[in-house]
Amino acid sequence: MSEHSLIVDEMPRPDVLRGTLKFLTPYFFLLPTLIIFGLFSLFPLVCGGFMSLYRIDMVNGKWLFIALDNYSRLLRDPVFGQSVLNTFWYAIAVVPGTLIASLAVALFLRESRPARLVARLGFYIPFVLSPVVVATSWKWLLNEDFGVVDDLLRVLGLSSIPWLTSQFPARFSVVVTTVWNLVGFYMLMFLAGLSQIRGELYEAAKIEGASVLQRFYYVTLPMLRPTILLVVVLTTVHSVQAFESILLLTDGGPANSTRLIVQNMYDAAFLHLNPGYGVAQAILLLPVILFIAWIQMRMLKSEGEG
Repeated sequence: MSEHSLIVDEMPRPDVLRGTLKFLTPYFFLLPTLIIFGLFSLFPLVCGGFMSLYRIDMVNGKWLFIALDNYSRLLRDPVFGQSVLNTFWYAIAVVPGTLIASLAVALFLRESRPARLVARLGFYIPFVLSPVVVATSWKWLLNEDFGVVDDLLRVLGLSSIPWLTSQFPARFSVVVTTVWNLVGFYMLMFLAGLSQIRGELYEAAKIEGASVLQRFYYVTLPMLRPTILLVVVLTTVHSVQAFESILLLTDGGPANSTRLIVQNMYDAAFLHLNPGYGVAQAILLLPVILFIAWIQMRMLKSEGEG
C-alpha cells in the first residue's frame, strides 16, 4: 500500500465532518450567551464568595482573611434577622397580591376593543416608571400632613392615618406600592396566556351547564398553570430582591419594620464600608431564592398532576 493511500485513509471523511459540525452547531449558537453568563453571573458570584471570606478596609485597601466570621456574625445580628422576617412577610403579601390583581385585570381586559387597549396601556405605564418616580409619587400621596389620601379621608369625616410613620400602615403601604407597580407587566403575561385558550373549551363547558365560576376554575386556571408558575417565581424573586422603591419610600422604617435584606447589604457595603459583610448576605440569599423557587415549582407541578 502506497504512502499516498495511507494519508488518504487517515483523513476524516466528509460525512464524519458533517456529522461533527451538525452536533456542534447548537453549541456555537449558545457560546455567546454562555460567555456573557459566565462574565456577568458566574464570575461575580465566585468573586463575591471570595470577598465574603475577608474583612476589607476600603480606606486603606487592606484585605484581612477571616474565614466564615462574616457568616457567623450574620447569625448574631438582630437587624439582619429582622430584615429576613420583613422580607418573608413582604413576599407573602406581594406574590399573591400581584398574582390575583394582575389576573383580575387581564380577565377584565381580555376583549380587544379600542377603549380597552387604552386601558391596557394605562395599567402597564406604572411598570415602566422609574422606582424613583414611583416612590416619590406614593410618598406624596401618602404624606400624613398634605397627602391626597389623608385629605380624602378627612373629607369623608375619618381621621388621617400615618401611612409611612407607623409600622403596620408602612408595611401595608410598601406592599400596595409594589403591587401597583408590578400589575401591568404580569397582566400582559396573563393576557398572552388567555389568548392561547381556545374558545371551543368555553363553549363546551357552557353547553354542559358550567357557570362562570366553574368555567374559570375548570378551564381558565388549568390552562393558565404555566403562566401562573412563571408569575409566582418572578414575583418571588422580585420580592426578595426589592430595594429602590422601599428605600426611597420609608428608608426601612419606622423602627426597621420595612427594612429588607437587600437594604442591609447596601448599608453594610456602602454606608459602613464593609463589602465583605454585605456580600456574605447576598451569598446567603442566593440559595434561599433558589429553594423557594424550587418549592413553588414542585407545588404547582404536583397540583397539575393531581
